[in-house]
Amino acid sequence: MRFLSLSIALRYFKSNRRGFLSFVSIMSFMGISLGVAVLILVTSVMNGFEKELEDRVLQAIPHASIEGEPFITDWHIVNKVLLDNKNILGSGPFIETQGLINSQNSLKGIMLFGINPELEKKVSTISKNIIIGSWDDLNSEEYTIILGDILAMQLGVNVGSFVNLLIPDTSMGLLGTFPRTKRFKVAAIFSIGSPEVDQSFAYINLRDASKLLRTGNKIHGLRVKYLDLFSAKHEIYADSNRINSYLNTSYKAQDWTSDYGTLFRAIKMEKFLVSFLLFLVVLVAVFNLVSMLVMTINEKRSQIAILLTLGATRSSIHRIFMIFGTLIGTLGTITGLLFGLLVSLNLGSLIDWLENIFGIYLLDAYFINYFPIDIRPFWVFLICVISLSLSVVSSLYPSRLATKVNPANVLRYE
Repeated sequence: MRFLSLSIALRYFKSNRRGFLSFVSIMSFMGISLGVAVLILVTSVMNGFEKELEDRVLQAIPHASIEGEPFITDWHIVNKVLLDNKNILGSGPFIETQGLINSQNSLKGIMLFGINPELEKKVSTISKNIIIGSWDDLNSEEYTIILGDILAMQLGVNVGSFVNLLIPDTSMGLLGTFPRTKRFKVAAIFSIGSPEVDQSFAYINLRDASKLLRTGNKIHGLRVKYLDLFSAKHEIYADSNRINSYLNTSYKAQDWTSDYGTLFRAIKMEKFLVSFLLFLVVLVAVFNLVSMLVMTINEKRSQIAILLTLGATRSSIHRIFMIFGTLIGTLGTITGLLFGLLVSLNLGSLIDWLENIFGIYLLDAYFINYFPIDIRPFWVFLICVISLSLSVVSSLYPSRLATKVNPANVLRYE
């Protein structure tokens, strides 16, 4: 009897009916397919943005920092105490200031960082993103500087060019305050892929920064990188308390969420909201599936009555429409899965093609100027399972309705 239920369900499924009922069944199938495909595509793009932010930007900046008020004097001692935490991958001293940089072509405002080139390699990925020149040239006895590619382009400079740095001087002279100026040679150019970093960050040797700002052996703070980016917020405050308690100091802690946390939370919230709204597309398609099954049952009432009179059980009738609804949901989910993966894997080429045709560049002005794709198997699996589960659940009521057909009433006038 179970094979009979399957056979009849497959026959309904492969039926070449025409008219409104056939239209509703096609819409149910297409709605589920489209919903699953769009959910896979959008979640892959949103996951891609999240991953790009985490990998490209949040790895290029320190996870956290210990900062003096305003300076840290014996930073070697602070660093030694800090590294007692086994969850720290690396730490390095820094001096930070704002300044102006000018070439023959332009004048730009920048964030200037004085760093130890060797220790900085353990803290950020800037050294791994050098596109021209060498990171190690910061160790040169010359005054050397490393710029982002956008900043270098705006200044019209390249490796080997010279630029002038203008740093604010807080000391008061007879004629007031004047900025300190120093000529630097461009040693290398990096590219993170984030306009915010590539057009406003510049790096010089810690030794040169201390001379420019006249800090001597004092630094502004220590940049820290942890094993887990997302534990940095809690780890750095625990480490700062431990250092302050041990050294009887009042150093403050800073973590990446103060600058980039809002953007990261916004992407997560957008991913949730967009996924939820697109989930409603699948839900609407499931309601169409319920409507289609109810109309099919009403159309097949006489056939159901004949099956019951021939000895079919009400449970077998229930199975027929459960299998029928599940088949539509399964085929729609599989079609949506394949289409969603196909579009996701080729989205970059598709967007480039559309941009070339219409001459409109969609993401040029944004933080990440292309559509990153990160297809996560768990998300794809979850979307498919939810779609299939909704299809099965939506078939329960119509299938139960089919078992309540009364053969005597239906066949009385046949």
